[in-house]
Amino acid sequence: MTLDENDYLTFQLYTASKTPRVRNTRIRSWIVTTVVFLSLTYFSFENNNGFLGYYFLIASVLSLVLYRRYSGWRYKRHYRRYIQDTYKNRFGEECAIEFTADAIVTKDKTGEVKINTTEIEEINEIKDFYFVKAKSGVSLIISKLKTDTADLERIESELKALVDKRGLKHNVELDWKWR
Repeated sequence: MTLDENDYLTFQLYTASKTPRVRNTRIRSWIVTTVVFLSLTYFSFENNNGFLGYYFLIASVLSLVLYRRYSGWRYKRHYRRYIQDTYKNRFGEECAIEFTADAIVTKDKTGEVKINTTEIEEINEIKDFYFVKAKSGVSLIISKLKTDTADLERIESELKALVDKRGLKHNVELDWKWR
């Protein structure tokens, strides 16, 4: 299995969408921007400047309606740049995943990574990916699209066994989309 820039981007966006701090920051920015424009609208009309008043009123409405889309685009651009800088040497590198009785082992050209199954916090599943999150914050990205059918079936059965055996939280959001 190999991962590319879009795979890392999907992981970062999914993680951001589930992080309360990021959600709260986006909502707060949306509210503050709209309130500032509404305040400017009020002060413009108070000072008998109809042109600026209508200008800021339109900006307020646009902010109220379109800010969420703008914020999503901005975060996506930020994470894409971060991934291009941070993970550029990992794109297209072959990685093998092996399940043992007490660990998930990944092997690539740089070496091995072992995640003890006792340290797995949760497994998140979206349409095209599994994200296995460890308590330390490290995550394993498993692409459903870039894994051949036999390996994917094996991985899915191993993950299901982990959920059953360890009582792990398994979040299934097959219709998740970045917004």
